[in-house]
Amino acid sequence: METSSSAHQLDALTGVRALAALWVFVFHSWLNGGSPTVRVSILPQPIDLSPLAAFGWLGLDVFFVLSGFLLTRQAFFKAERSVATSRSTGFAAAFGEKYSSYLCRRILRVYPAYYACLTALLLLGATGIYLRLPGKFELLLHLGMIHNFIEQYIATMNGVFWTLPFEWQFYLIFPCLFIVLRRYGAWVLYGSVLIGVIGTKLLVMATNDGYPQVLLPIRLDTFAAGMCAGAYAFHRPPARIIAATMFWVGLIGLLTTPWVFTGCEHVGHYYDLKGFVRPLWIQASICLMLLGLTGERHLGIRIFDNRVAVALGLISYSIYLFHVPILELLPTLGLIPQRTASIQVGWPRILATALPLVLLVSAMSYWFVERTFQTRYKPTKRAARPRPVVWRFFVLDPIVVLIIWAIALELFLFLKGG
Repeated sequence: METSSSAHQLDALTGVRALAALWVFVFHSWLNGGSPTVRVSILPQPIDLSPLAAFGWLGLDVFFVLSGFLLTRQAFFKAERSVATSRSTGFAAAFGEKYSSYLCRRILRVYPAYYACLTALLLLGATGIYLRLPGKFELLLHLGMIHNFIEQYIATMNGVFWTLPFEWQFYLIFPCLFIVLRRYGAWVLYGSVLIGVIGTKLLVMATNDGYPQVLLPIRLDTFAAGMCAGAYAFHRPPARIIAATMFWVGLIGLLTTPWVFTGCEHVGHYYDLKGFVRPLWIQASICLMLLGLTGERHLGIRIFDNRVAVALGLISYSIYLFHVPILELLPTLGLIPQRTASIQVGWPRILATALPLVLLVSAMSYWFVERTFQTRYKPTKRAARPRPVVWRFFVLDPIVVLIIWAIALELFLFLKGG
């Protein structure tokens, strides 16, 4: 059993977030550039790298698998510690901590940067610079990150917001999934989830209604795959040779996915027969890559635990949130010409213009918002002068700050007449 988590493993897994976020950014910038053919002449025969950009949505799968992987390893550590200390009973003993403590950390992980992005979008909408102001009910659903419950609001404010409810709603049910995993094993968890996913896919095919694809059951298998890999990594950390082999097989499998499946008809369709096979390939590749990063140090770990990769990984969530509005605002800001039938803007120019701006905004979001909520309000062991309960509640409680923030955004929209 794994008893500790070394710094290089955690750094490497953080670095994987950079791969995921930048791959999605490349995908959307490629679309904004008109989906050009990208050929590289490094061999006698030019290599077409367009599929690698066209499949940049794979970064989302990396995020989902990685979430299940990291949460599961962390939960196992807490559960084992809870058993050793015999401090918890009932649900807390089975999961490793109280649900409220877990949920508080998850809220502080996803909501602050998300609210910062919502705030920026509202200000831009109010000035008429970008998109429009949402309706009051539309904003209310977004504030709760449940906008996928109403089909027409799935991606109205930001092109990537449709994915966030998947992540958040998985967080809500993760403790129950973890208890199933811990008691009954990976096969029971993944098999049960897969039955639900296949049933949902068959429903989509039978009804020709794509709306279920934005509801959690359709992607729960991706999170569950990461959970199963996380459990394996906790109980059976691989030796160096095995870890290196897993890493390279997984990375090669992931990066070759575009060429393996690009020739398939309707490759973007998630619900045909090939759509049953492709997720298994993708999930297996990502899981192997992550498992390879939990063993003894090897070259693959050094690829992802260097300072640049880790720094990008730390701001990856903000990169994901802000990159689409920034890409779409480039012509408005005068940084690139407005695309017309007679004026084309090359993809390299879009990349070179957008990337520094995306990194700058994301770094600011991380340091001033994400990091503040995750670290400033953490309890410390230092003795502090007692303060009134009201002061502690309204000033120091970050959840209350988020609630006030949400109310302020809704009030802003009300005053603007949205």
